[in-house]
Amino acid sequence: MYVSLCRGIPESSFRKPPKPLPQQTHRLNLTGGGGPPRRKTSGYTRPQFAGPMELETLMEEGASPGPGSREGDAPTADDGTRASLSNGDKAPHRHQQEQLDSAAAMKSNSERPCSSLNLYLAACTANMGALAAGCALTWSSPTLVKLLNGDTGMTITKDESSWVGSLVTLGAAIGPILAGAVLDRLGRKSTILLSMILSAISWIIIGLVPGLMALYMARVLAGIAVGVIFTAVPMYIAEIAEMRLRSSLGTLMQFFLVVGFLIEYIVGPYTSYLTLVIVSLATPILCFSMFVWMPDSPQSLLIRPGGEQKAMESLRWLRGNPQETALIKELEDIKKSIDDAKKEKSGFGELFANRGNIKAVIISCAMVAWQQFSGINVVLLYSEPIFLKTGVQLSASVSTIIVGTVMLIAAGVTPSLAKITTMRTLLYISAIGMAITEGMLGLFFYLLETGRDVSSIGWLPVTSLVLFIITYCLGFGPLPWAIMGEIFPTNLKSVASALTASFCWILGFILTKSFSAVSDAIGIYSVFWIFAVCCIFALLFTAFLLPQTEGKTLQEIQDILHGRTNKSSNHKMTRA
Repeated sequence: MYVSLCRGIPESSFRKPPKPLPQQTHRLNLTGGGGPPRRKTSGYTRPQFAGPMELETLMEEGASPGPGSREGDAPTADDGTRASLSNGDKAPHRHQQEQLDSAAAMKSNSERPCSSLNLYLAACTANMGALAAGCALTWSSPTLVKLLNGDTGMTITKDESSWVGSLVTLGAAIGPILAGAVLDRLGRKSTILLSMILSAISWIIIGLVPGLMALYMARVLAGIAVGVIFTAVPMYIAEIAEMRLRSSLGTLMQFFLVVGFLIEYIVGPYTSYLTLVIVSLATPILCFSMFVWMPDSPQSLLIRPGGEQKAMESLRWLRGNPQETALIKELEDIKKSIDDAKKEKSGFGELFANRGNIKAVIISCAMVAWQQFSGINVVLLYSEPIFLKTGVQLSASVSTIIVGTVMLIAAGVTPSLAKITTMRTLLYISAIGMAITEGMLGLFFYLLETGRDVSSIGWLPVTSLVLFIITYCLGFGPLPWAIMGEIFPTNLKSVASALTASFCWILGFILTKSFSAVSDAIGIYSVFWIFAVCCIFALLFTAFLLPQTEGKTLQEIQDILHGRTNKSSNHKMTRA
């Protein structure tokens, strides 16, 4: 119409239209429900056109509304702010610059990296429970010598001492069953706090109630707390950890466990029976008072009615200033995995209902079995009596402290190594190192029992056990529990963790209870050689049967176990 009206008028009568800005696609905010939409006019001045030719030219050359916008919308800048038109636009440049600055600030804030400080704080306070467990496990090492010598006012026999040392592992076999019953009902956090209450009660009984039967009962109760810790803490860590930090956070449990060992090794030989009990009692109290302020895991909150808002708050705190879109996506992924898990049964029988679950049970039980058959609990619970048998000049108490200190250093290095290398590499190093060092220790005891002069190699027992502890802490100490927390689906984690931990501690009880009798029957050197052979089998299992879980999401791990990956990918993951 404008063209028809203006036909015949010289072109020089019209001003040359300005070059339009590139086409933009910003949608204006519209208000109102019914009727025609109204344009938002805040901060915006309608452009004035000098004539119909200018309007026609602008529409032809790209100033027409872009996709998703309405006719007449003004062009916008890349960041979503409104761009000015060069001809006749009266909008203040200062206001536009303020909009650009605001958008840039919002973009910078959304891209700010999140902090892992809260995540590490939650993981460390949860693992304070492992510190309390370490005290319970190794309390017998310095104490049994005093009980056998009658230094505590109560004298026990050698057979009774084996019960005092081993009953904690029997209780630890019962603990996972309790944990499996309450983990989903109470939540991961409340279950860990419950274990600390049980641990504190056991120390109170040991310190205040005299008699051998009370001591037996307290050791079983302490073991139950240990079993709950070894079930609940790996699950809690696996559920709160970011994928990139799961391996390193999984190794923290071993570090705190070793701190508990070292407390008993250092304090026990040089203090009274009651003083050691009081020091040990402080560890569960400290854990409870710190961990009570931490959030539960998002998975634990989501499986309970009305827990979505709390799960979001927990995830936001754990991730530390995350991008909101990433936070929502992660929560949706967790909800999806839980919803998928709810569609399937979660009873004990479901562990053996399909190939993937059976494979996960075999892997988990095998890893903790190799851990126990390395002889670690025999070394930890009977370290001082073992050093007394060597007859070397260095005192048994000092030797035990050396072993505990080295174990602490090794456990502290392991999280860093887990970041720069793979789980599989650490397990290789661990299995080979343990086999060599236990073979050397067995050789020393063989030479000693056959009447050879071992004065020139009196350094060998301490050196062998130090290297054994280092290599144990690098791999087969922490990693079986980290693997256990990764390979089971959400609906089976509770029962699977209970089964695995109970199996582990039943083996621990059998080994620690029978150690004295078996070593008397076939020689202590034969026992350590058997442990060395078991470490070789652990190496072969890791090389050929253990799938690669590191760097995989929990869903990807389930796909691997169920064979839902292509053959080339699966082969690469298995043999990596």
